[in-house]
Amino acid sequence: MPRIRIKHVDTFTRTPHEGNPAGVVDGRNVSEREMQLIARELNLSETAFILPSSKQNVHVRIRAFTPTQEVPFCGHAMLAAFHSLAEDGKMGMAMAGKFEYRVETALGILPVEVNKNDGQISVMMGLKLHSLEKAPQLRVELVRLLDVALSEFDAQFPVVKSDYLYVPVKRLHTLFNMQPDLLALSKFLKVRRLGGLCVFTTETVERSSAVHSRFFAPHEGINEDPVTGSSHGTLAACLYAGGMLKLDDGKCVFKAEQGDAIGRKGRLTVELDVDDEKPVAVRVGGTAVTILEAEMLLND
Repeated sequence: MPRIRIKHVDTFTRTPHEGNPAGVVDGRNVSEREMQLIARELNLSETAFILPSSKQNVHVRIRAFTPTQEVPFCGHAMLAAFHSLAEDGKMGMAMAGKFEYRVETALGILPVEVNKNDGQISVMMGLKLHSLEKAPQLRVELVRLLDVALSEFDAQFPVVKSDYLYVPVKRLHTLFNMQPDLLALSKFLKVRRLGGLCVFTTETVERSSAVHSRFFAPHEGINEDPVTGSSHGTLAACLYAGGMLKLDDGKCVFKAEQGDAIGRKGRLTVELDVDDEKPVAVRVGGTAVTILEAEMLLND
């Protein structure tokens, strides 16, 4: 039987068994059906498959699969993939240095920057900024879905829709004790064609952080994602609009927290570029650690 090499990488952390785990697989000789089977077998929130790109001036293609379906983009799977490539010295990263790549995803071509120095690897990923649509009419329904009192919503920020739904609450205690109705939430998100639900607060565990969040996508096979890179681009825009970020020479840089409520502490670095008082670009990233390397059998 053919064998493939797999890695299990914990992302947005340097500590094994914290952050968000992702699988990493060289996808060059793997069919789409096999990709889904591998993702299901690994049973991690996402598995990244590294492929050559057919597009000009694009270095690599990344596909991401949950245990049940392919998703257009996954931040922590992208981080895991580039951590693995740098760790193995691939794509010109045998030596220390700063490396820039253009990456093909189902969302389009995204920039990735890798810094490799003294055995430490950090990755920053450019994300698309989505337009924000206020959705105050959803608050009453969210009370039922999240089992959170209306008084616990933070009036400083509106509920907004983009690719995800963003819901602000006042207190970390509320966020930690939240127990959403996952079945009802799955139907709610699917009907509205939303990729997930991000609940956030500006009350944080660490004083140096700007925001703490939780992320739910039960309709995509992810009841709760430990640390969600893709949600933090639009979340940065929400925080900037609410006056919560300090602007320094056209840029807001801050630390974000996620995963503590489910025992998978993760920390992200977020950089938001602002021009003429409007967000124009965003990057999200962090570190990772490989905790398992193995071979998996495939059917002939």
